[in-house]
Amino acid sequence: MHIESLEYSSSWNIILFSILCEAKGYIDTDVYSDFAILLASSSNIESANVPQAMQEVALQIVKDIGSEKFCSMSVEEAEEWLLSTQSAAGHQFRQFLERHGHRCLKEFDIRSVTWGSDPKILIKLLQSLAPACKEQPKDEDKSMGKIFSQLHIPLNFLNKCLLRLILPNCRRAIRAREAGKSLTIKIFDHWRKSFRRLGKQMLSEGRLPDEDLIYFLTLDEIKDLLDTRSPSIISRANYRRRIFTIAEDFKFPEISRGFPKPINFDQEKTDSHEYIADLTMKGTPVSLGVSKGYARVAMSLEEASKLKPGEILITYCTDIGWSPYFPIISGVVTELGGLISHGAVVSREYGVPCVVGMQGATKKFRTGDYVLLDGKKGILQRLPLPEE
Repeated sequence: MHIESLEYSSSWNIILFSILCEAKGYIDTDVYSDFAILLASSSNIESANVPQAMQEVALQIVKDIGSEKFCSMSVEEAEEWLLSTQSAAGHQFRQFLERHGHRCLKEFDIRSVTWGSDPKILIKLLQSLAPACKEQPKDEDKSMGKIFSQLHIPLNFLNKCLLRLILPNCRRAIRAREAGKSLTIKIFDHWRKSFRRLGKQMLSEGRLPDEDLIYFLTLDEIKDLLDTRSPSIISRANYRRRIFTIAEDFKFPEISRGFPKPINFDQEKTDSHEYIADLTMKGTPVSLGVSKGYARVAMSLEEASKLKPGEILITYCTDIGWSPYFPIISGVVTELGGLISHGAVVSREYGVPCVVGMQGATKKFRTGDYVLLDGKKGILQRLPLPEE
């Protein structure tokens, strides 16, 4: 289902992009920025609904007990309160878990722990979000005339007619793609829970030394282990887990020919990244807007948890696990991603400038840099620190 909706969405987006290219005559930043403007008119997208729903939970918590009291709680205390209280905040929190509890960071990794399985992960995010949460104005969908007036590429009558026909299909396709992905992950989560339950059972029976090893066995090996308790199977699983800890850090080029090869990390680590005061880098603009602020380079959610309101997030890539931070940041830069990647879709929904495909940005910029992010031109520029 998700593959079909992905193909459906990609097909309509290619048509939309082609119309803009034909109108412009060639591909440049105007094409990308106008594509972003057109897709920004989409609404009710699942991946954007998650941070919105999370922000509503945080806002209700603030209304019920205040952000200071909530943030002063330990994660365990906050979890117990939210799961047991009959307040509006508790009700909204449990509703959120029921609808989105199957989501998490790296949600297609069967080892990943979902928000529903461990609400503490979600509570930590809510405690980061609560001090800065505020009511979000709900923008109505813009009329076609208003959208066309914002485009940079001049359109003739035929172009406008085609876009009026194509754009509604693009919107529906994006919604279908994101809804299909959520449903696929929800089904996948049943497998995840089953394997976790089986791992615990095999551990209790002495068939596994560690329940986590269940994820590094084939189905045939699990069956053999239930029959024979073979130590060689355990040895293979341990070896795979050791290899996985190395392989999961590999980075790959966005486009590969033949067998994909990871980027040479040894070379990447030895590359010198000299500090350049007026450094400017360019990527692909996917969400319009211009923002100035302090940079926050974050390669993990632990680092992202230090984000402060108004900062510009610079990271390798984002997925649903990063969504809670979008309401408080003023811009997003990723090294990986495209026109309809997670960061692009959610940024457009929140009206946050976003530039993707800026390879090397996490190495050349530093947390605390004062930067300018231009979501139309696709540039990130280091500026002099403002005077206090």
